[in-house]
Amino acid sequence: MIGTVFFVNGASFANWLPRIDEVRDAIGTGNGGLGAALLGGGLGGMLGSLAAARLLRPGRILRVLRWSAAGLALAFPLLAVVPSVTALFLLLTVLGFTDVLCDTSMNAEAAAIQSRTDGSIMHRIHGMWSVGFVAGTLVGWTASATDLALSVHLVLVSALLLVVSSRAVSALDEGTMPAAAPEPSGRGGSWGAAQVSIVMLALGAAALESTPNDWSAVALRDWLDAGRLKGAGPVVFAAAMLLGRFRGDRLVDRLGPARLLATALTSIVAGTAVIVLSARTVPALAGFALWGLGVSVMFPQVYLMAANADPSRPGAGLAAMTLAQRTGFMVTAASMGAVSARAGYATAFVAVVAGASILWLGGLSVQRGHTHEEALS
Repeated sequence: MIGTVFFVNGASFANWLPRIDEVRDAIGTGNGGLGAALLGGGLGGMLGSLAAARLLRPGRILRVLRWSAAGLALAFPLLAVVPSVTALFLLLTVLGFTDVLCDTSMNAEAAAIQSRTDGSIMHRIHGMWSVGFVAGTLVGWTASATDLALSVHLVLVSALLLVVSSRAVSALDEGTMPAAAPEPSGRGGSWGAAQVSIVMLALGAAALESTPNDWSAVALRDWLDAGRLKGAGPVVFAAAMLLGRFRGDRLVDRLGPARLLATALTSIVAGTAVIVLSARTVPALAGFALWGLGVSVMFPQVYLMAANADPSRPGAGLAAMTLAQRTGFMVTAASMGAVSARAGYATAFVAVVAGASILWLGGLSVQRGHTHEEALS
């Protein structure tokens, strides 16, 4: 049932991504205004992260999950009727707040299930999020291609997701992870290093995941003149993430987390190079697929690191991680909007991937140092 909850969460926002340019045009703004409005999701996520640190305690996880999932479904259709950039910013702030509470609570429950299971399952659970995301982008693309009114589209989808999520959460048992062992004296620096690593990895992964999600459809239409294929960008990206996540558990058991996460970045850089150097629709879609394969294994591992930082208080680690994650979403939204408007999409993609890669490699370096210190202590 936890996989169903992840499916619903993935399908929610995915439905509007192939139609994000329609919302942009309906409120009469450009890429700069769209980028500013998208900051609302990050701001709401930051506020939600602070709330999650207090709300997520053993015995409360499913309560937070139930109400946040319902709130997300009920507010989502309002995207179809926002009249201005300011209204879109405010709505995305509310949605971002609710989404983080849903996100952290379902990952706390998933980490509790993982702690009682032999072998890695976290990638498959996140794979269900990707199944939902692929389904959502396909529905959104189909609705756009058939000119179904956005309001009708989002109301129908939200009603269905509300029913499914309510039943799935009701079928779950409150999960608890084993209590953390007392921290030996003198290890505060180690926790500090672990936290720095999680924050850096979350910032980098946020930029690398949100860029194709938010901007592939817009770039395909405006830059590459893809026509009705513009909605294929989020679909291809999401489908590649899906394939990668259902292979991720086997790969992490075979390669280890650090090696897998380093390899993931190579796939993203290669995909970006294909997109920028080809500047054509079909190769660009292949580039987004490579990008999606790389991103697929990032957040499952980062979420697990964060939840396990203090198993008795999973909300603390997850809140720090999602705070960094949503900050990354905000910075990326603003950067892509501003840079693409002034210097074009190719420059914007390269700039975001370069900055995120530095953060990602830095986070992996800190993580390796922290692991080495633990082995010696």
